Amino acid sequence: MAAAIAESVNPRASNKAQVDTLKKLILDGVAAKGAATPGTTLQFDCSDEGVKVSVDSKEIGVAPGLKKAFCEVYLDDKCVSPALRNSCVENCCN
Repeated sequence: MAAAIAESVNPRASNKAQVDTLKKLILDGVAAKGAATPGTTLQFDCSDEGVKVSVDSKEIGVAPGLKKAFCEVYLDDKCVSPALRNSCVENCCN
């Protein structure tokens, strides 16, 4: 899962070390609980400082500088889910 997320962010990011940080945060968060089991919640909060990673409501850390690249995974013309993008635009943007 961490590799798939990093793989989606990587072509949209200019700093590959930041993508590695994101991947490591996800892996570390899942490892801290032993494994990703049914019901595990991964949360990503984008802010000016970067992408904050939480696993099961426990903050793991921040991958700096990836806000735009991470959001583009879901919102740009090559997004992973056009249906999600359209729903966000229709329901969250005025």
